[in-house]
Formats: sequence, structure tokens, C-alpha cells
Amino acid sequence: MRRVGVGAVGLAGSVVLGGCGGGPSPSSAGASGGAGGRPDIGREQVVEALARGWFPGRVGDIAVIPGSRAIITYRSESNRYMHGGPWPHDSDVPLLLHGPGTFRPGVYDAPASHQDVGATVTELLGLPPWSGATGRPLREAFANGEDAGRPGLVAVLVLDALRSDYLERKADYLPNLSRLAEESARFANARIDYLPTNTSAAHSTIATATDPAIHGIVGNGLYDRRTGESKLAYEGAAPHNLMALTFADRWSVATRGRAEIVVQAGTDYPAVALAGHGACIVGGYPPWMAYYDPGSGTWRANEDCYHLPPAVAELRFGPRLDAAGRLWLGHELDGFGEARRSAHFAAFEGEAAVALIEGSAFGEDDIADLFLANLKSPDYVSHKYGPFSPEMDATLAELDGGLGRIVAALEAKAGPGGLALIATADHGMPDAPPYDDLWLTYDDVTAWLNERVDPGGPGVVAYYEGSENQMWLDHARLEALGLTPGDIARTLEESPAVGFAITEREVRRARAATR
Repeated sequence: MRRVGVGAVGLAGSVVLGGCGGGPSPSSAGASGGAGGRPDIGREQVVEALARGWFPGRVGDIAVIPGSRAIITYRSESNRYMHGGPWPHDSDVPLLLHGPGTFRPGVYDAPASHQDVGATVTELLGLPPWSGATGRPLREAFANGEDAGRPGLVAVLVLDALRSDYLERKADYLPNLSRLAEESARFANARIDYLPTNTSAAHSTIATATDPAIHGIVGNGLYDRRTGESKLAYEGAAPHNLMALTFADRWSVATRGRAEIVVQAGTDYPAVALAGHGACIVGGYPPWMAYYDPGSGTWRANEDCYHLPPAVAELRFGPRLDAAGRLWLGHELDGFGEARRSAHFAAFEGEAAVALIEGSAFGEDDIADLFLANLKSPDYVSHKYGPFSPEMDATLAELDGGLGRIVAALEAKAGPGGLALIATADHGMPDAPPYDDLWLTYDDVTAWLNERVDPGGPGVVAYYEGSENQMWLDHARLEALGLTPGDIARTLEESPAVGFAITEREVRRARAATR
């Protein structure tokens, strides 16, 4: 296959040389979304999505968006595939609202978003909307028109990295999810309308019913230009960087801690995002929370803010049989962290969820309860093997089996008010690029850029975290070279792997225009 004529650095780190002057111009790269971008996603839409994710001090000088058929990722065999862009494989998500008496089944064509999930839960609980919310309750799907009724148990299941097209393309592996979709209000045009599309930003947006620009979690990680250090947005499984209350926070306070709120996630940051601040704010109450700890293979909680449910306190990711009936140990894949990249972890997450539900006090009084879960296994597996790999097929089958048991357990505990269940995903995952020039690491992009604008020099990049779409520049070096962030952005858009490179100044102006 013919290679694009601009030099690029391959995944293994070797320079791939093309012909001279064959790359797209900055204007054409932006207009088409880079390597084969969908024509209806132009620069204006990308800037709008970035503006919804702009928070002072938490974004870089340039947002670097991979082209629609490109992958820019870590130098790691465990993360060969990386999401984060505005393209359908990343931003189109399934959205199902299920519950007889609460939601009216059918296919709904109205646009919907993560923010709308949080707004809908807020409405189901009877809480007043808050002024910072940007989502809308999806009232058109309410069984009784404008009146949602009051379910006894509200559950939100976030199926991590579950592409929207899996409902059709992987239906054979997803009989329970397919059945749920048929019986649900299904929003066919549910889409993420902010950037980046990643786990922390998504779960925080769902839980707060508002944009990252308001709740402040603009990605999985945050970079501090003052100290030159990066850290997780939910470092130490703590909620201190979340700048808005979640619906779990608000419901806990409204019920004076009497509502049973149980949160589960395959790692700490989606657990904190869904659980909210708990007891770590004045007037807050600690919900039950369990996240998987990859160091020990057990479930943990930050007990300053949350309580660890006894039902999973002793549950450990350990021995089980594989598909051939052979004994498999959780540590056989280089530790309990790497073992998450297997279908076995999907089964383990399902077991834990059922244990949490059965061990809960759901339905024991007339106060609506909450079960909020992130099922992480599809994300870990598709990062390593890809979204249409045999490993992913096995994981989807295990996920679906667990989903069937989770829904049955929830229905059994819902009480007289019944169950209102919302199922969605936090993001998707791209297919493999058509050729190697479009499959790069963050180090490759940095080296390619520095070779072009500062050959032989120290380079202009201070920090680049591509999974957050963010690049921070060395301003002193730029000044010495007589360059601006706009110059760097235009150079980046000459890469065949970059769909858009947009300066923070442009994003900030777009954000200001929305107020």
C-alpha cells in the first residue's frame, strides 16, 4: 500500500521516510480530520468539543487529535490501541433506559449525551436540577410522559469501551445485552460531545450531569506546569479535584445518608467519579464503594471518604478454570494488573457485582437506592488486543453473562418501586490503522515534531499526554526559536497521523463565546 509522503516515526521507533512534500497541508488536514476523517466532523465541531473540556490550568498549549484512522498511544504492548478522539468509533456510545413503568421501550432518534444520563437520574430521584447542569432529562422516554415515577432502585452500568456498533456486530456474543436493548428505550444517536473521550472525564460527566469544563476532570491525568509533575485526576482514590457534586452526593445529602448507595469499578478513578465526594466534604455521607486493586487482586476503598462493602472485602481474583478446563491463576499474566486484560477478569467483575447487590440493603425502605458500576474488562482487553480480536469476543461473552446475572440480582432487590436501569459506555476504541505510518507512540510524535522545529536542540515539548489530547510546550524554548504555539500546531497538522492540532487560545475563545 502506498505510504503518505510525509516522514513519520513508526511504533518501534524507527523513522519511516516518505517522498518529499507529499503530506497534506494544514488546512486540508484540519478539514478532513487527517487520515480519512469523516467529512461531517470538521474543525469547528472539534473546537466546540474541546471547549466543553476546557478548564483553567488543566489543559495544555495544544490539543493533538489523532486522525480518524490513526492511533497515537503509549510505547506499551498492553496499550497498542488508544481512544480519545471525536470519531464515531470513540464517541458513539450505546444508551439504554430499561424499567417497566419507568421507561417506554422503543428507538429514539433525538441526540443524547453523557450529561443527559446524569440529568435523567437526577429527575428519577426527584432532585431539583442544579444551575451548572448542561444535560437534560430524557423525558421523551418516560413511560408516563413528563412524570418519571419514583423507582425503588436506580442503577447505572457503564460498560467500559463498549463500542456502540457491538450491539449489531457482536450480537452473537451479547444475547443478554441484545435482549435488554429490545426491551429498553434505546437512544440511537447517543454521542460524547466533549474531548477527550476517556474514562475519568466520562464517568465524571455522567455523575455530575455537566461538562468537564465545569466539573474539572478533563482527563485521566493532570499535569502541573508549576511543578512539572503529572498525577492522576483521582490520585489516591480521592475526589479532591472534582469541582462539582455528583447525583450520588446530592441524593445522599438529601436523604441524610439513609439511601443505600453502592459503587463498583474495575479501577479506582471511575469508582471515585461515580461515588462522588462521599464523607470527604462537609455535610457528606460515605457511600459503599469497591474498586479493584491491581496490586493485590482484591477490592479496596479510600476509607476516608467511603466504606468498603463487607460482601467483597475477602473476594480475591484468583484461581479459576479457563475455556479448556485448565486451572488458571490470576497472577499468570504478569501480576494481578495485567491479568485484567483477559476474559477471566470480566467474570470476576460480574461475580463481585452480584455479591455487592445481594449483600446490600436495597429495597428495605421507601427511599430510592443507587447501584453505580463500571465494568472495566472490555477496555483493558481492547487496549491490548483490539476491539475485534478473539480475546475481545471471549471477554464480551463473559461480560454479557455477568450482565444477565447483575440485572436479575438488581430486579430481585429493587422493592415495590421497581428497577430503573441505565446502561451506557464511557467511550469506544479504534480499529487497527490501515498502515504503520498511522500507528505511532507519543514519543514518536514528540521526536518527529522536534526534528522539524528544533533539530539538534533540546526540543519544544515540555510534556505530552496523548490520551488526554494535550501537549504542553516549553515557552522559553519557543521564544528562543521565534515560534508560537500556532506555529507548532500547524507543523503537527502536517503529520499524516494528526487530524487536528488546536491551540489552547482557540479553545479558550470558543469557551468564552458559550457563556
